[in-house]
Amino acid sequence: MRRRARMNFEDVVVGRLSRLIEPAVLYLLGKGAAAHGYDLLSEVNAMGLTETQVDPGAIYRALRQLEAEGAVVSAWDTSGGGPARRNYELTELGRARLTSWVTVIGRRTEAMTRFADDARKLLDEN
Repeated sequence: MRRRARMNFEDVVVGRLSRLIEPAVLYLLGKGAAAHGYDLLSEVNAMGLTETQVDPGAIYRALRQLEAEGAVVSAWDTSGGGPARRNYELTELGRARLTSWVTVIGRRTEAMTRFADDARKLLDEN
C-alpha cells in the first residue's frame, strides 16, 4: 500500500514538470531551433525536462496562449509540399518573458539543490 501511494505522488510531481513547456517553447523559438508545433514538440521532448513525452496538445495550448498574450506571433507556411503549417516566431515580449523564466528557474534551481542536499543529509542520518 505504501509503495502504491509513493508511485501516485511521483506521477503527480512528474505531471507538474510539464509546466516547463512554456519556457522551453520560448527558448526554442528564441534560438531558432524550431518554428512549427510538431518540430517544437520533438525539440521539447529532446530537452528532457520531463520524464515522459510531452502531450502534443500541451504544446499547441502553450503556443495559442503565448500568441494570445503577444509573446509569439504566427503565420501560415504554405511553401512545403504537405498541408499548411503555422510558423511561430518569438516577439520582444516573448524574449522578456523568457528572461523572467530564466530568473525564476535559476532561483528555483538553487533552492531545490539546497533542499535535495539537506534531505539527503537527513536521510543519511537515519
